[in-house]
Amino acid sequence: MQPIEFIAYYYYSTVYFFFFLLLCWITTLYYLGSNTQKILHSKGSASQPVAVLVTILVSFYIGLRQPWARDFGDSWGYWAHYNHATEYMPINLRTEWLWHNLGYFCKSTLGMNSHEFFVLVALMYFGGMLICTAILMRNNLWIVMLMFFTAFQTYTYSVNGVRNGLACSFVLVGIAIIAYDKTKVILGAILMLLALCIHRSTMLPSAMAIGSLYFIKDTKLALRLWYASIVLSLVAGPAFEAFFASLGFDDRFSAYQMGQYSEGRASGFSHMGFRWDFLLYSSFPVIMIWYVTQYRKFTSREFSLLANTYLLCNAFWILVIRASYSNRFAYLSWFIYPAVIAYPLMRMNLWKDQDRKTSIIFFLYTGFTFFMFFVYYFGTTGFRGFDQYWWRED
Repeated sequence: MQPIEFIAYYYYSTVYFFFFLLLCWITTLYYLGSNTQKILHSKGSASQPVAVLVTILVSFYIGLRQPWARDFGDSWGYWAHYNHATEYMPINLRTEWLWHNLGYFCKSTLGMNSHEFFVLVALMYFGGMLICTAILMRNNLWIVMLMFFTAFQTYTYSVNGVRNGLACSFVLVGIAIIAYDKTKVILGAILMLLALCIHRSTMLPSAMAIGSLYFIKDTKLALRLWYASIVLSLVAGPAFEAFFASLGFDDRFSAYQMGQYSEGRASGFSHMGFRWDFLLYSSFPVIMIWYVTQYRKFTSREFSLLANTYLLCNAFWILVIRASYSNRFAYLSWFIYPAVIAYPLMRMNLWKDQDRKTSIIFFLYTGFTFFMFFVYYFGTTGFRGFDQYWWRED
């Protein structure tokens, strides 16, 4: 396989977001005119295989990017690492041996070039979201996958934080398996262990998921811990950052916490300080969780595990919110974000006109991502830089 060259690398994200913008608008209009509960009573439709097809096509689109282009962040490093992989790494739980050996196996044994390897990684990344949705919300595969595709930073972690995104998809499937069938906790734990061998940061969501399964089962308690984390971060945030860095949770965290990155690299989403904007974004699933579990008094083992894992992971991020590149730690809860929002809408009888309310929530949910795309890709002040980006020729 060869990389896609008929689309310039600086238009890559534009094509991605506008493609899903069109699909999301069509889907919103379809459900907006409904006063019934077609979503809840769906028994599957032709949209399910279409969702699978779109997942495959998007995986090829992302995988066949030009990894050396500057707009794809860490892809260049992974591309160079793949091309220079020369030997297996011994199995060691203290190392991320699975990622290294996956590259070496694909290169040396299967004879894949780097573009084919990136396609495989993208298939596993988006495929994990598809499998999670198929396990928990099978009859609503189309709309839930659109929520995954348009989640804030889903695209980013397909082309930049590739290894982190892939590992989180393994955890996502593990959580879905455990939530659906508690007796399969060993299978879920194995997937989480494999994720740990791809990116050690997934120790956090894996531990929180197991903790939610056996210890913090009460969502009300998890909500209180989330509220408390905001207060603690405002009062003693730096102390918590230093404490977590000393635990050796992830060497990268120590580097981020100590600010061992240049000011240029710590720009955009990665700058330091208390991120009120990120906290606001993170609060929407919390509002959904509170509304469903505390206000409407709905209970579900599956939703409780999703909700509690999200709350605990996000609470950890709030405690270290000032660290440089804190968005990388926020993603350790954000990768569950679409499932937390979607599950009550697809599986719980919340309103008489659930289709219409779901379409409104879906529109706001996807609209935020498209708004952020315009703001951060086309300039942070209005549409400054629009002409430099959209009409650029080099």
